[in-house]
Amino acid sequence: MQMTTTSPIDSLLQLIATRMASIDEGFAAREDGSLPYADGESEGARVLLRQHSMLTDLREAAAIGVTELDLAFEGEFDPVEHSLVPEGETAFEKNKALHEIALAGIEPIVAAARAAGITVHAPELEQEAEAAADEPAQRLEGQHRG
Repeated sequence: MQMTTTSPIDSLLQLIATRMASIDEGFAAREDGSLPYADGESEGARVLLRQHSMLTDLREAAAIGVTELDLAFEGEFDPVEHSLVPEGETAFEKNKALHEIALAGIEPIVAAARAAGITVHAPELEQEAEAAADEPAQRLEGQHRG
């Protein structure tokens, strides 16, 4: 009986394939023929499409042996829009928020990519981790003040 071992890259590729199939399934026609994301413009659809794009980048990086990959948000900041539109309502801020949601949804796959030796630049995940690490310290500070 021969035992096979799975490399970290093979495991990563399997995780990516599973998640991409799930996303593809989410866009498939329902039994009644309707499409769940008919226009592709809803926030849910945009998050899934962004995840699919990032997973494609990860899959290609793993397949060809790339050791560094940038998954950071790339948007264009418009200072005029920023000065005229309420905070959190600009296209830049909305797109960045959707990117962060998409990235958070594939965080276990990003972790697997890192474990497989791919350096993934994703500052949004690092910011999230830093905020989570700071939270217990802030709670302790509050307890000492009371």
